[in-house]
Amino acid sequence: MQQTERRLNYWYLINSIIGVSLMLFFKFIPAPAPITPVGMEVLGIFFGVIYLWTTCDSIWPSLVGVSLLGISSYAPMNTILMNFLGDSTVVQMLFIMVLVGAVVQSGLTNYIGRWFLTRKIINGKPWVFSFMLLLGVYVLAFLSSAFAPTFLFWPILYGIFKELDYKPGDKYPTLMLIAVVITAIFGVASAPFKDVPLILLSNYKNVSGVEVNYASYMGLTIPLSLICLTVLILFMKYVLRPDVTSLKAINAEMFNKNPLPSLTFKHKLLATAFGLFVILMLLPGILPAGPLQQFFNDNKFGFAVLLVGILCGLKLEGKFVIDYQTVMSTQVQWSTVFLIAAALTIGNALTSEATGVTPFLKQTLTPIFGGTSEFVFIAMILVIGLILTNLCNSAVIGMIFIPIIFTFCGTMGISADPIVSIFIFLVLMALVTPAASPYAALIHGNKTWFKTSDIYKYTTIISAVMLLIILVIGIPLSKLVF
Repeated sequence: MQQTERRLNYWYLINSIIGVSLMLFFKFIPAPAPITPVGMEVLGIFFGVIYLWTTCDSIWPSLVGVSLLGISSYAPMNTILMNFLGDSTVVQMLFIMVLVGAVVQSGLTNYIGRWFLTRKIINGKPWVFSFMLLLGVYVLAFLSSAFAPTFLFWPILYGIFKELDYKPGDKYPTLMLIAVVITAIFGVASAPFKDVPLILLSNYKNVSGVEVNYASYMGLTIPLSLICLTVLILFMKYVLRPDVTSLKAINAEMFNKNPLPSLTFKHKLLATAFGLFVILMLLPGILPAGPLQQFFNDNKFGFAVLLVGILCGLKLEGKFVIDYQTVMSTQVQWSTVFLIAAALTIGNALTSEATGVTPFLKQTLTPIFGGTSEFVFIAMILVIGLILTNLCNSAVIGMIFIPIIFTFCGTMGISADPIVSIFIFLVLMALVTPAASPYAALIHGNKTWFKTSDIYKYTTIISAVMLLIILVIGIPLSKLVF
């Protein structure tokens, strides 16, 4: 054990030195035109941070990267720090985490999960049960995070597997546990106000000056998610064909043995607050153009702050509806906050006119994408994006490709909004390798129920199936919605 720890510490040190060296010394490489010397500085910081995020940690590389950007030739430190934690996207994301964290902490998610598992339609129907469970995962992920439904439904499945005599490594448990995670990703990808979708949509706005309509985004991603979920169940049932004979004994009463107490007024208040927040996010895309629509559009990033402020001030039975300090310490994912804040700051610097990176990408990629049809261009972008997102951070891959998508859509005379939306949805499906995402690391870390070979086999197969659905159904649907 000690030898293993020493080896891990050794590689941690080596990777740290490599990442920091990229940040400090990459700028001395001669800059290929039209990249400027400033661009080489920013690229070095960008590559170094990506490397460290993938191999070491998310917090300290983010802080070091932002600090080095502040002492570079790009912009003064005060400007960088204002962009780092003062960006409206970061502020909104932080308070959304508080609002969602309060919902999770209250136990409301347990009620929602229980509802999907106590429908009599599941009685004696293994695949209906599987679909309803995954539908519950999707709804909870949309309302909270990908981790909340995973940590809720995995233990439920463990209990079912034990009762029905399934063993670790059996095909059905392996497939369902993976399906829970990818369905949770669908839920997060469907919400434009959640972590990675929010950062990438904000990055697109900074690159293009155009804001993707949230209502249109959800009009694409929600139906596409439900189609992917349905196809996933059918694919498991008719193609992968695990043994589900034991599951014919499943019934709703199994989940009603220990009924939950009635919903409290606090639960209902938090549910109402979150529902109101979603409506306020969608109003700018629904209302007709005018002063009212402009008001909601200009202020939508502040609604989460307002709702959290109100709920922090309300008391029920002598306790605040949101215990801000507790939620901030237990529910807010600070590693995600720092990663996204740094990614936005460094990503925006990377695509600025001062670096020359965007013209360089256009110049380099024109021979590859130039002259292709719209469908071939989209397909190539999606395939390359899916491969790369399974090797390193999804947000990083998105921030690299969004300027490329916008540039070539302008050249081809087509709207980038639907393509960017599809790409964001796809790029979150990062499950194959442990470095792909925290969700992939969660799967690979579950040595009790998974064989490593099965993880690679099934996540690769499922990712390929989801890509096919997006190409065949997602692209036409995006044209219809946008």
